[in-house]
Amino acid sequence: MMKAVKELEIQMIELKEAKEKLAKVEASYDKSKMIVEEKTREIKTLDNKIKALEKELTLDKTLVEIRNFLWAKIGQSITDQWQSIQTIHE
Repeated sequence: MMKAVKELEIQMIELKEAKEKLAKVEASYDKSKMIVEEKTREIKTLDNKIKALEKELTLDKTLVEIRNFLWAKIGQSITDQWQSIQTIHE
């Protein structure tokens, strides 16, 4: 009977150690999961920043400004020439 009690004590100790090990593994897993989520958010933020910078790099804004400037100058030139044509015609 003492042998059975000793075996039960050993099994209880092994069970306790297994539960502690499982708790450590789960805690480690939770930390890893949190780190992965943080890194995923960080990557998403960097991706968005890269896309914004690439868009600026394609000079979309600059080309629009240049186009508007040129059309304004062309329009002004046409207006000036039209005034000269009207003056000549009179």
